[in-house]
Amino acid sequence: MRAVRTFRALRRLAGQIAPWLVDVGSWIFGGLTAINLVVISALLTVGPVDAAVRTSTAALAAALPLNVAGIVLLRLIKDVNDVGHARRSRVALLYWLGIAALSIALTVTGMTAAVWHMGPWIASVLLGAVAVSVALMAIALAHTLPQESDAEKSLKLR
Repeated sequence: MRAVRTFRALRRLAGQIAPWLVDVGSWIFGGLTAINLVVISALLTVGPVDAAVRTSTAALAAALPLNVAGIVLLRLIKDVNDVGHARRSRVALLYWLGIAALSIALTVTGMTAAVWHMGPWIASVLLGAVAVSVALMAIALAHTLPQESDAEKSLKLR
């Protein structure tokens, strides 16, 4: 029962943030692509000197096709939204969120491995900064969500 409510809430949230994600999503994937290309080009000149460089190169190379898929899916979401197919748009948006999460995870992995090559403590600083950033975004999102209705509060108490 709880899983059903969670999925309903995710669908409702996806519907509410869809216009924003379509606008901002292109910037997200564009930025990820730029980071990946810049770092991977530098790593290719270094060559496979150690495991950190190889891991970074592999993670960033795996993220690049996901970035392209995310951009294409965003265009599809916009076109489907314009036609008025809300359900299809929500489904595509959920796939987009999955692709974005995987691409971001691969990019963070690649960046962490790249800076690990310079020193493990630098990788720890990067991961700490990522964790703080995610926590701050989650807190900000939680504060911007609308208040629960009385019906939702009573359902939660059951």
